[in-house]
Amino acid sequence: MQLLSPGPLPPEPVWINNNQSLEDYCQRWSSLDAIALDTEFIRTDTFYPRPGLIQVSTGPDVFLIDPLAIDRWQPLARLFADSSVIKVLHACSEDLEVFKLLTDTVPRPLFDTQLAAAFAGLGFSLGYQALLKQILNIDLPKDETRSDWCQRPLTEAQVRYASLDVVHLLEIYQHLDQRLAATPKKAWLEEECLALTFNVLPFDPENAWKDVKKGWQLRPQQLVVLKALCHFREVASRSLDVPRNRVIPKGSLWPLARFQPKVMNALREMPEMRPGIIRNHGEQILDIIRSSSQVPETQRPEKLPLPLPKNARDLGKQIKTLMSQLAVELQLPLELLMPGKLTTPLLRSWLDNGYFMLPDTLTGWRRDIIGTPLVRQLNQLINQLNQQEKGH
Repeated sequence: MQLLSPGPLPPEPVWINNNQSLEDYCQRWSSLDAIALDTEFIRTDTFYPRPGLIQVSTGPDVFLIDPLAIDRWQPLARLFADSSVIKVLHACSEDLEVFKLLTDTVPRPLFDTQLAAAFAGLGFSLGYQALLKQILNIDLPKDETRSDWCQRPLTEAQVRYASLDVVHLLEIYQHLDQRLAATPKKAWLEEECLALTFNVLPFDPENAWKDVKKGWQLRPQQLVVLKALCHFREVASRSLDVPRNRVIPKGSLWPLARFQPKVMNALREMPEMRPGIIRNHGEQILDIIRSSSQVPETQRPEKLPLPLPKNARDLGKQIKTLMSQLAVELQLPLELLMPGKLTTPLLRSWLDNGYFMLPDTLTGWRRDIIGTPLVRQLNQLINQLNQQEKGH
C-alpha cells in the first residue's frame, strides 16, 4: 500500500476497536443517507486479503474500525443490507472481498465513484488522487513506501493516509450524483454497481482450465489432465490460503498437461516449477496427472476452439470501429462500453452461423443500448460484403 508524505490534514479519526462500539456506531450510521467506506489490507503471501483497517466517513467525521480487535460483525452486516443507506466506495472490487470475508455480505446499494466518473465522462479507471484533483482541486501527495496494515500500533502516516482515503469521498459522490441525476446514465451506473456486488470471491474450479493460454493446442486426453490440475490449484490455494502460483505456477499448467511428467526429475524440468512447490505439492501433482490421464475417452472434453482466423480478426477491427463511434455518440469511454469478452463470442457466432448473435453474457443496459444496434450494423455489413462477392 502507498503512504502519504506530509500534506493535507484530515480530521482526528474516531477509533472503533471493540464489538460494542461497532454496534453503537452502526446504529447511528443507519439513520444517514450515505456513508463512505474504504479498507486497508495485506495480500502478499495469501489467497485472501488480510484485513488491516476499515475506514468510514460520514462527511464531517472519520472512523477507523480495527478488524484485529472485533469478532462480531453482525452490526456491520445489517448496515450493509440497509437499503436506505448508500455506501460510497472508490474502485471497490477488493474492498468487497474484505467485507465478504468479515461479514459474509457486501454493501448495497453501492456507489462506486470510479465507475461514476467514467459514466460522467471524466475518464476511465481514474485513481482516487486524480479524481480528487479533478473534482475538488485537492492534491493528495503519493509515497511509494509499502505498509503493514496489520501491525499495531499504526504509524501517524498510516492513520493520516487511511483517513484521507475517505474524508472527501462523500463530496465526490454528491458531485458525480448530481452530474448524472437527469441522465439515463444514472440508471446504468446503478445497474453496474449492483453487478459488482454479485459474485464476490467467485469459486468455479470446474471451468478454470478454459482460461489457460494455448489450451486449444491440447488433445482431449491432455485437456482432462489440464482440467484436473486447474481444479486442484483452485481448491488448494483457497484451503491453504496461498496465492495460486504457490500451488502450481500459471506457466507450468500447459506444459504439465502437454508432457505429463511421471517422476520427480521430469517435474523439475517444467517451466516455472520451483523447488518449494515440488516439495509441497509434487507428489499430488504427479498423482493427479497419473489418474486423470487414464480417464476414458467418452468422459474427455472436446477440443477447445482454434484461434480466430484472419477474416474474423479483420471483422473484430470493424467491431471496435463501430463501438468507438457509439462511444463518442454516448459520451462514454470505449472501455466501459465494451467488455473484454464481447468481441470473441460475437465473432464465433458469425463463424458458426453465418450471422452475428449477441452472447448471453451481454446483459442489462449494454445489451439494450449497444448490443442490439451493434449486431444490426454488423449483420448489415456482412450482407453488403456478401452482395459485393456475388457481384464479382
